[in-house]
Amino acid sequence: MSLRVSACTEACRAAVDRAEALGVYAVIRLQDKVERAIGVVNGRIDLKSVEEVSGVGIQVFTEDWLSGFASSDIVTPGSLVDLVESAARLARESRAYGPEPAEGIARVRPLVAHVERAVSMGMDAIGHDEESGLVAGICRMTMEIDSRLAVRTFYRIVDEEWRIVRSDGGDVMFSMPRAAVMNMITARSDGQAASVNASLSGEDASVIASPEGRLRLHKRTAKAARTALALLGAPRARAGSYRIVIDYALAKGLAHEAFGHAAESDCMETSILAREGRLRAGERVAADIVTIVDGPLEGDYAYQPISANGVMRETVEIVKGGVLMRALADVFSAQQAGVPVTGAGRAESFRHVPVPRMSNIRITVDDPLPMDLAFEDVTPQDVRDCLARAGLLLEGAPVLYLSGYKGGQVNPAKGDFVFNCSAIYELTPNDIRLCQPAIFSGKVLSALGSIIAGIGRPILDAMGTCGKAGQSVPSSGGGNMFLVIDANEEITIGGV
Repeated sequence: MSLRVSACTEACRAAVDRAEALGVYAVIRLQDKVERAIGVVNGRIDLKSVEEVSGVGIQVFTEDWLSGFASSDIVTPGSLVDLVESAARLARESRAYGPEPAEGIARVRPLVAHVERAVSMGMDAIGHDEESGLVAGICRMTMEIDSRLAVRTFYRIVDEEWRIVRSDGGDVMFSMPRAAVMNMITARSDGQAASVNASLSGEDASVIASPEGRLRLHKRTAKAARTALALLGAPRARAGSYRIVIDYALAKGLAHEAFGHAAESDCMETSILAREGRLRAGERVAADIVTIVDGPLEGDYAYQPISANGVMRETVEIVKGGVLMRALADVFSAQQAGVPVTGAGRAESFRHVPVPRMSNIRITVDDPLPMDLAFEDVTPQDVRDCLARAGLLLEGAPVLYLSGYKGGQVNPAKGDFVFNCSAIYELTPNDIRLCQPAIFSGKVLSALGSIIAGIGRPILDAMGTCGKAGQSVPSSGGGNMFLVIDANEEITIGGV
């Protein structure tokens, strides 16, 4: 197989030659993306789309490393030459505004690589009509669980390719296939409503078209639907600080929103993980059993093997044994942050300049408590039993088990976070009580420092979309099946 972007060699060569003639350095970023999407509401298709995006962005650097950028959806030798000339003019005109030079690109070595991720059920494996039938069937099967359920099912499959060519001879091509399906479920009865989500992500259509994918999604969906129905009329948990258990999706949210962004090298001027603009490497930021890692995983929804600057993306141990080790750094901000380049630059499209971003971020702990069941099969009873065996249930106060991640907000400068969950279970030695979802908030370093245990193997498929600098890119991650966080007055659960 060969990537579609491999056909653009002549145009890239023309751009590099023109850059050399003008005395500038060029980074050429080509993107070719095909995306299909299907939306079904209560069994009826309400969205069916195909989108194709292709084009080129060229970032140019002058002899004193001032930068200009231009893009176009026309990819021809003549068009790329025009873009180089436009970007060079913008770079030189920027002197009037006193910009900081972006000389980091000069310190990276040229890379020539071709990374093509072959998938078994890609865009051509099943047609759009067959996909539509599968997605509609998933929606209807969910509705059949109970007549009180309203369901929206959304499916997306993407075939995305990039090529990055640089004046120093660097030339990389890579593919980023991905697919995801989500059931958004609302239970309604007697004027009350409760909403939950169930999703599955991966690299191809197997998330809806393979027996394994459909079974796993159905188990997650049935579990979520039962929770939504049980939430109708459920009480609220009393506000306060508790020992809590969070599932891997909430752990991903904590790692991504409350910590990962603070570890990106272009955020060091305001990050809680920095001092005077430099990463606080070597300082303790979490319990000594905690490790936080970010890096590409084959088969993952957010897989990206090479950065949008043509640098191999590293797997980075941000925190190891509770100690802050490294940042997620791109070629433009690494030196100022006092950290090495790790190939973290990502761009939403050819129209954007890359910035440091996460790919798959996961938070794990040493020596987790065993949980032999698949996550889809774990019940609150199983969680309570595991805690009881480990002596982690409390007398006189419940342990709160927070299930499902439904977004949140973080202030990376102060380390404050506010997350939403789908449901809360009060676990005591003699009882389990389902409660309405409530806000999970606090200080990120307090939360990381209060982690006392993990349960089960890591699960890393909690997918989402990461927004930063006006750009959105796919993200994913996770952690141990569950994390146990001890009571801390700087971590609270909302309620009545």
